[in-house]
Amino acid sequence: MKLLQRGLTLTLFALAGLFIAGCGNFNFGHPVGVPTVTLGIGDRSLTQDQDTGIWTLSFTLNAYTLPGSPAGVINSFQLQSGGNLTAGLRVEDCEPKTATECGPFTVKYSRGFTSYPPENSYIITAYTVVGQNGTVYTQVLADPLVIH
Repeated sequence: MKLLQRGLTLTLFALAGLFIAGCGNFNFGHPVGVPTVTLGIGDRSLTQDQDTGIWTLSFTLNAYTLPGSPAGVINSFQLQSGGNLTAGLRVEDCEPKTATECGPFTVKYSRGFTSYPPENSYIITAYTVVGQNGTVYTQVLADPLVIH
């Protein structure tokens, strides 16, 4: 009987160990303590200075936190072209009982070009965010955000 109990105990420990080791192989999605954010484009314009010929692309990015999301900072937005836009945009927490997203939390950009900027040259594909607990997470957007 003792041999059977010892064997059962060892089997349970082995199964528990395999389960714990296997948990690292699962992706449960968004990490705990990091804001869940949706993005949108606010004001956007492309103008040319008639005296200098310089084109200026100006736009505002709006971030919204989802209900139940903690606060954090969006460090940067990654562009499809391989560059990034530095943000430093603080987003606030959103109470779980809130019926809609919280925000907008906005950041404004203005970029100058010596010639007309190519179409699809400013497309955001991901953003990097830091939670208040220090966790850094890069969120790839399901649908890229086309600015220009």
